[in-house]
Amino acid sequence: MALAIRPLHPVFAAAVTGLDLRDPPTPALGREIAAVMDRHAVACLPDQAIDDAQQLRFTRLFGEPELAPLVQGRPRAPEAGDRIQHKEIFDVSNLDPRGNMLPADDERRRYSLGNRLWHTDSSFRQLSATYSMLSARIAPADGADTEFADMRAAYDALPEAMKRRLDGLVAEHSIWVSRRAYGYVPTDEEIRLRPPARHKVVRVHPGSGRKTLYIASHIDRIIGWSEDESRALRDELIAFATRPRFVYVHKWRAGDLVIWDNRCTMHRATPFKDVLVPRDMRRTTVREAVAVPA
Repeated sequence: MALAIRPLHPVFAAAVTGLDLRDPPTPALGREIAAVMDRHAVACLPDQAIDDAQQLRFTRLFGEPELAPLVQGRPRAPEAGDRIQHKEIFDVSNLDPRGNMLPADDERRRYSLGNRLWHTDSSFRQLSATYSMLSARIAPADGADTEFADMRAAYDALPEAMKRRLDGLVAEHSIWVSRRAYGYVPTDEEIRLRPPARHKVVRVHPGSGRKTLYIASHIDRIIGWSEDESRALRDELIAFATRPRFVYVHKWRAGDLVIWDNRCTMHRATPFKDVLVPRDMRRTTVREAVAVPA
């Protein structure tokens, strides 16, 4: 069956139907999906009743998956009976390993609240991310949407004076900037294991050849600038790039698999009653084969 592509937003994002990821994916399917991503940057594949192994099998069509941190940096490996057994599956849920709701004061919940800020997955790594794939196993009936912003369209719309100002700038990204914003306090070991990374503020997206902003709430500073100047520019760019004309809002249903290209999008989670309503979301993320020069 041929893939059917339906745009979801005037400038990016598309629904893709005509495939079943329970079947072994082929390299040809990988090329078709990559072509969709080069054009649309975000793709929603509905009605994919997959398990973790099937999600990983599909993910590997596009490269090597990242490894998830162990319980947000805590040294705990999966045990028999845990919901998630694969080290490449990021648990983007409000559940503990056995499926119980996380209490409001749990450190894992506090850590995950940073996802409510606009960000790009793994921009805080020097070997940054290409595609992320988020599978909805349990989705609340109300709320818990994910918002995506097209950073190519945002760059195109910037005033020429701002484009000139950004030319050649390099930003330092740190996961702890966004996590500290919600009160999470990393340990010395976490800080050592996850140091900051540097990336150009403007990149060329390899799939489309278009210039794109590469920014996130993880940005700590612009190299050579003061902290106040750096964060003012970061906040100004994020506010511009997340205007409604650049944003697609995905309302989750169980069985959705959404893919996004971290090289040319930002995204954020929206609040919901996370201490009352279960949400089971599992992410895989593909890393760059080689680091992009800063």
